[in-house]
Amino acid sequence: MARTTLGRRLETAIGTAGVSPADVARSAGTTDATISNWLKDKVQVENVKALMLFRIADGAKIDPRELLLGEPSRVAEPAASYESHPVQSDRLTIAVQLVQEALAEAGRQVPPARFAEATKIAYELLEEGLQQAKVLRFVKTALG
Repeated sequence: MARTTLGRRLETAIGTAGVSPADVARSAGTTDATISNWLKDKVQVENVKALMLFRIADGAKIDPRELLLGEPSRVAEPAASYESHPVQSDRLTIAVQLVQEALAEAGRQVPPARFAEATKIAYELLEEGLQQAKVLRFVKTALG
């Protein structure tokens, strides 16, 4: 596959995936004309934008490296295994509330990045099953 063009690799991937170019365009959040340009080799490999590459590859159900370079991925796991786990909104809400409570009790404010970091840690601790009271104590200490 390495000797084929970007357009031929995309065409093959679309056929293999059983989707249409319009489906790929819709999935990638782009236009039919963009996909057509890719298929007609009007897009040079060195000019491909990463974000568009990943979106089109996802739509055509092909590894982005294979689409761009014609080389199979060197990653042992399939791309689907890299999908993030869904955030449990109830736990996220509790994590935010715990951080807000810790800051309110201390009478402080922190920059948004620090607030986000504390919330992330609180969320992860809740995900691991730590009790809310213990998470709150940890957050208070971390932000102290």
